[in-house]
Amino acid sequence: MIFFFHGLESNPKSTKSQYLESVVDSYCPEMNYQDPELFGKILNEVMDKKPTLLIGSSMGGWFAYCLSTITGIPTLLFNPAFHSRPIEPNVLIGDKLSNHTIVFGENDSVINPNQSVKWLTENGIGSFEYHYGMYGHTTPFDIFKNYVDKSVK
Repeated sequence: MIFFFHGLESNPKSTKSQYLESVVDSYCPEMNYQDPELFGKILNEVMDKKPTLLIGSSMGGWFAYCLSTITGIPTLLFNPAFHSRPIEPNVLIGDKLSNHTIVFGENDSVINPNQSVKWLTENGIGSFEYHYGMYGHTTPFDIFKNYVDKSVK
């Protein structure tokens, strides 16, 4: 079981979530990041369903990372919103170590990848493997598919 958290302005029925559902047992909930109870609800679902990987994009990447620090579940993050979030969802940060694979768009003008690496160097919990591609904030489907395929097989 894999959980996928979409970005702030995305929805759970994207091409990416549909692809995930076609290749692996996955759960792609609708994420209303302004709901102050969302993190607790999702944490309860993670604890109940025990996924082996948390995947997140942008704000969903921030959410997946925070959940990982509580559960120790590895992550695959695409342009995670470690900083410069337009809203601050109610989250908790734990101290459990896990492995994080992070895929950055080098031309991301929303979440600067250099600021993200700096933030992780100063605040990150766990181990981090960085990958970069020549695109912006929206991760192209083929890049997403490539990293998902590597992570679930």
